[in-house]
Amino acid sequence: MARKYDLISELYNRTCKTVVSNPQSWQAFLQSACRNYKLRYDEQLLVFAQRPDATAVLEIERWNRSFGRWVNRGARGIAVFADENRERQRLTHYFDISDTHESRYSRPVPLWNMRQEYEADVIETLESTFGEIDNKSNLAEAVICAAKNAAEDNLPDYIRDLLYSVNDSFLEGLDEDSITSLYRVVVTNSVAYMMMSRLGIDTESYFEDDDFRDVTNFNTQETLNALGFATSDIAEMGLSEIAKTVMALDRQNRIIAGQNRNEYNGVENKTERSFSDERTDLHDGGRLQPAEPEIAGAAGSEWTIVNNLDTKRRKELRRK
Repeated sequence: MARKYDLISELYNRTCKTVVSNPQSWQAFLQSACRNYKLRYDEQLLVFAQRPDATAVLEIERWNRSFGRWVNRGARGIAVFADENRERQRLTHYFDISDTHESRYSRPVPLWNMRQEYEADVIETLESTFGEIDNKSNLAEAVICAAKNAAEDNLPDYIRDLLYSVNDSFLEGLDEDSITSLYRVVVTNSVAYMMMSRLGIDTESYFEDDDFRDVTNFNTQETLNALGFATSDIAEMGLSEIAKTVMALDRQNRIIAGQNRNEYNGVENKTERSFSDERTDLHDGGRLQPAEPEIAGAAGSEWTIVNNLDTKRRKELRRK
């Protein structure tokens, strides 16, 4: 296990350097992290290094116990550090949902996807979570405004750690105000990018590589941790609230759909009962009892209308 821990530590260190080597690498990391936004930043980084396409990861025990899903034979776990401070030198292994299969005891996994008709509700959720939103013209603009509000409210908790960690980084030598301003811009853009990616919004319409050019200044593990943990923590706040809203709307839609089905079935049953009642007016031969003269033949024939004729007269007509 010690050897495996050392290998994962080396992988983590290499990945730290990779994700801040250029704006594109940082954006690729954010696209991966948004799908597992409830993980710690250091876990997200290792998931990105090993399975960047993972959509929902859990330990094998939780897949079994919580969702009744079994891990596929031969599936490889995603190794992450068991604790944030790495004091115990232990690893935890996650498995993506694609590495599992259902059992007879399976329960639905609460995955969610944004739908266009939820946009107004999600914007309302963002505003109630992060404060007044200046631009509500569309969901993307609302997310950007919410990210700015969130950064303003929460970054003071992280700036102190960053200022203590600038030694040997490209941030060293900058004054405190410059570091704070640069940090705020990068975190705000990263939070917005991560949330928009999870919501399925086309980020290229709102961000350019230049918006993330300053990530290269966070070129030590300490400064990158300050950037990564702030981005991950703040984005999780927003995405967790959005998830509650979306899943509540999904449940509401399922209830309405169920009611509509019940109403439809009720109408169908009523129609069937009505048809059954009408059948009581039928003769044994299966024909309705006539209330008007019966049309028995084609127009213009001598059988055009026959009504209230006695049997003898009918026989005479047939012989003609």
